[in-house]
Amino acid sequence: MTTSNNLTALRRLPRPAGVYPCVNCAAVVGTNYPTCPTCFLAIERYWLADWDAFLAQEKIQPGSADEQTIAHIIIDEVERHPWTVLDIAMTLLTCNSCGSELGGGPPDCTECAAAWGNTLWAEHYAARLGLVTGNEHALHVGRMILRHSHRQSASIFAAWRRSTPRLLTGWLPTTEFAQRYMALIKAGRLAEVDAALHELDQTLSMRLA
Repeated sequence: MTTSNNLTALRRLPRPAGVYPCVNCAAVVGTNYPTCPTCFLAIERYWLADWDAFLAQEKIQPGSADEQTIAHIIIDEVERHPWTVLDIAMTLLTCNSCGSELGGGPPDCTECAAAWGNTLWAEHYAARLGLVTGNEHALHVGRMILRHSHRQSASIFAAWRRSTPRLLTGWLPTTEFAQRYMALIKAGRLAEVDAALHELDQTLSMRLA
């Protein structure tokens, strides 16, 4: 298998120029990942582009038994692959301890926690090589939180559910913005948060319905 840890992740497809309403759920697209098909694809397509490129490199057909086999191998070779490839491999595997999608079990499942630790380590390794931006790190975390919301507090989920669709555009909040935003969410002032995000969308020349 070809070593691919020197490849950047999440950069095969262009980012959207702005946010827009989902044709299925009417929220800002990406908000209802992974339950809404359109929101799911809006985020997952960036990961799948890296996965498809990896399968093509290895001459493996998507959906084949070989794809399942390679997913197991990838999990044992975290230092050799981009973190997006590790993330998709996890979606194809079942945790031996809890029976959930690997990484998506209950908060006390140590095997799932270790799997997420490995993909975060792979991202950290790439960052040391200058291959990960702050926005890409935030998207990595956001996808993780939205995909397995039961492993997070309600406040954390509410924050990332709102921020991840904006992160798709390349935006990254300042520390001050994020702290103010989280304080409002914890106080239950969600209407103020949503109004602030609407203003943000306008300043970034984004399209809202």
